[in-house]
Amino acid sequence: MTSRDYFKGKRIAVIGLGPNGEMVEDVSFLIKAGALVGIYDLKSEARLKNHLVNLRNVGLANYVCGSIPEDDLLDMDLIVLSHEYPRESSFLKGAKEKKVPIEYPETLFFRRAPPVTVVGVMGECGKTTVISMLEPMLRAACKAEKGQGFFVIDPESDEGILAHLKKVKSGDLVLMRVVDPIMRELYALRISPQVAVFTTIPAKGSYDESPFEILAYQTFNNFIIASDEVIDATRRYKELPRGKMLRTKPTIIPTDWELKNISHTGTRRHDRDNAALALQAAQLFKVDEEVSRRILQSWKPLHGRLELVKKFKNVDFYNDAASLNSSSTLVALQSVAGSEKSTVLIFGGAQTMSDYRSLYSLLPQYVRAVVLVPGSGTLRERQVLNQIEDLEIISARSIEEATQLAFERAKKGDKVVFSPGFEAAGIDASRKERSERFVKAVRGL
Repeated sequence: MTSRDYFKGKRIAVIGLGPNGEMVEDVSFLIKAGALVGIYDLKSEARLKNHLVNLRNVGLANYVCGSIPEDDLLDMDLIVLSHEYPRESSFLKGAKEKKVPIEYPETLFFRRAPPVTVVGVMGECGKTTVISMLEPMLRAACKAEKGQGFFVIDPESDEGILAHLKKVKSGDLVLMRVVDPIMRELYALRISPQVAVFTTIPAKGSYDESPFEILAYQTFNNFIIASDEVIDATRRYKELPRGKMLRTKPTIIPTDWELKNISHTGTRRHDRDNAALALQAAQLFKVDEEVSRRILQSWKPLHGRLELVKKFKNVDFYNDAASLNSSSTLVALQSVAGSEKSTVLIFGGAQTMSDYRSLYSLLPQYVRAVVLVPGSGTLRERQVLNQIEDLEIISARSIEEATQLAFERAKKGDKVVFSPGFEAAGIDASRKERSERFVKAVRGL
């Protein structure tokens, strides 16, 4: 049965279009496949207006903004969730009792796709950077291997996930950014990436018993690519992964490769670790070394990931708006500040499942002051932050105010780092929006 035949005539509720409309392409695919699609989103109609206009033009059946009526979901044949909404959401209670299938785009993709080879990139931080390096390498390999398709699954991509079902065929290669909630989902589906690339040890909350349980369904012909730290960590668990473990280090990058944007030292030295992971994975697929070299030489750091925005009155401002957890914030501080207490951190946002205790124990080593921006996560952590000795904690009402307060507390030669460590919150519907607001605030100083 083709995907079009499977979805035709089904009543499908799509809950959430994504912070930046990432689900729009998938909704369009479902409509064109003959499904009767209704959209439900807690965001206002005004905020979604442009997306809704486009979807109505292709046949959107119904939409509800500002609320998600539980009763509307009871008669659906299928519910597809955006990553904004967890399975535990209260409005899903009735649908669960009626056993309405509830899927994320990734899980629905794998249920309907033919057998494919999956390269999964996972870990607390660095996933997007590794994919930005690895994607062109694997694309080149598939192009050389005529007949093999190549697809990227990323919940932040505007190309969609379900939309790939139109073209994907057996034996194709799928590069996947495995975000924390989907690690549990894949495990429940008994799916393990044939090539698992770990940027770091996965975060608590992305697994039940072991951070490596997602590898449970690998075979002896599969692979795990990771640093010494990650591979050594697998030894602490009873069930050792079956896949072949490939330890990677920055030294696998040939010394004569001139990589101007991937340094051994400085604030972006972690990019060399990411490049090594990408190169090791590319070698598995026999990507020509000259192709990999050209790709890494032309690679540019991604926006919102420890990006130097401006130097103003001898203070450096860094934008790390993509930071969603304690580990990524700690990496940012260690990269920028070194061992000096020369940083003002702008921190906070919407609640996540990250454990911040290790970060808090090290904050006084790197940071002279923390400026908090609003959010449910900030509220939860404020009391603990206020108890940290030798650290000034200041509250701001917005990113703009936080930027000004951080500048006022910085000394000459200091760095101001916007590394929220939490999800986007409030009027910042996405990391992209909060990144743009911070950059604008800095440039307005």
